[in-house]
Amino acid sequence: MTYPAGEPSWTDLATPMPDRSKAFYTTLFGWEYGESSEEYGHYAMAFQGGKLATGLVPLPPGAEMPSAWTVYFASDNIAADAEQIVRLGGQVVMGPMLIGDQGHMGVFSDPTGATFGLWQAGNHQGFEACEGDGSVVWVEINTRDSARALAFYTTLFGADSTPLDGLDYHQLRHGEQGYAGVSGMGENWEAVAGPHWVTYFYVADVDRAAQLAQEQGGKVLVAPFDMSYGRMAVLADPAGATFSVMNPQPAGG
Repeated sequence: MTYPAGEPSWTDLATPMPDRSKAFYTTLFGWEYGESSEEYGHYAMAFQGGKLATGLVPLPPGAEMPSAWTVYFASDNIAADAEQIVRLGGQVVMGPMLIGDQGHMGVFSDPTGATFGLWQAGNHQGFEACEGDGSVVWVEINTRDSARALAFYTTLFGADSTPLDGLDYHQLRHGEQGYAGVSGMGENWEAVAGPHWVTYFYVADVDRAAQLAQEQGGKVLVAPFDMSYGRMAVLADPAGATFSVMNPQPAGG
């Protein structure tokens, strides 16, 4: 698959507990892992049904950065996009850099402080898994300055936006299809500190996933609840990395 510039194409987990994290997500989603490579910092690919689902990179001992999921957006020209990010008030956290023949990556922060990545594809295009437990179904930023974030991302990604009635929430879209959300951090998100991008993974049974997360040493930050777009919960893994699980079927559907 190829991904249009400005749309999410990959997500990965930085963790100080790679073995425990692998076991946690295997129990939760059924992921299997390829061999990690010392050349790429022992980065490991996770597969769902034989298709690329996400990646996992160990944090070195004593690393200051927290365990976290990073959302990457496709880029046609990462060097130019990095310059644009700075002009728009963001910052370069890492890169851009060439990752062998796989592509170019960079990590940035937006003007509200949320971290995100860009990926200019080489041999590695991004997600392959698009259905079943553990596949990515949505990404969104939670921030207390949604207006500033919305202005930043619509300009950077050349995106339009659609507000949801009565909510501090916009969908980013190219054409008619929404592909990411910008949320003003409603009361349900008070359990999750700081502006950040959230990865949503599909699960058939949200309540079961929340129970499994607790049994495997994780936490339920926002208990399962219904909304017009399905049923979801916000979870943390044993190292503290936050993510959401969701079944995007209408409530009761």
